[in-house]
Amino acid sequence: MVMKTIKLAMTILAVAIAAMTTAVEKPKLNVIPLNAEKAFVAITNENPAYFEVSIEAANGNVVYYKQTDKPITDYGQVYDFKDLPAGQYVLNLKVNDTKVYNNFEVSGRGIEVGESKVRFAPYFDFSGNQLKVSYLNFDHENVKLYFYNDSKGLVYETKLGDDFNITKGYDLSKLESGSYKIVLSSINNEYTYNVEK
Repeated sequence: MVMKTIKLAMTILAVAIAAMTTAVEKPKLNVIPLNAEKAFVAITNENPAYFEVSIEAANGNVVYYKQTDKPITDYGQVYDFKDLPAGQYVLNLKVNDTKVYNNFEVSGRGIEVGESKVRFAPYFDFSGNQLKVSYLNFDHENVKLYFYNDSKGLVYETKLGDDFNITKGYDLSKLESGSYKIVLSSINNEYTYNVEK
């Protein structure tokens, strides 16, 4: 029994890693201060995709949002930050299931840009009553997984821990037929996946 469990876990891991490495976008985000009030934001991606760009204040308020109207590989824009109050901000880029974050600060000294961080959405797969989940937890946050049924609400929850590479498999054969929402959640991230049984 233990060997079957280990074999299943290794198979799931191999499938998930293969899927993630072949399907993951690798956008590049550069923020270049031009002067005390303006910065040039340049984005490149290997394949044409829709880009979502937003700027969030430290309190979580979105102060800017733009989505491209067609799939593109390159995006460049000069942003004028003179009307933003001094403080910490985050420039967010979303390309398919990949997110790039770049912290920056607006102050009387100008614009100071931090390092970019790349984050990938988890990989979910449901077939043959088996749910497979794989997630690269770059920030080592405590991650939980929730199973919600449309008619009954929360039916199961589990702690996945704070490891970097989280890979799990679940046998859903004993769940009633219906629609389920699977939520992978941490302090800063939440991802959903819908399952029909």
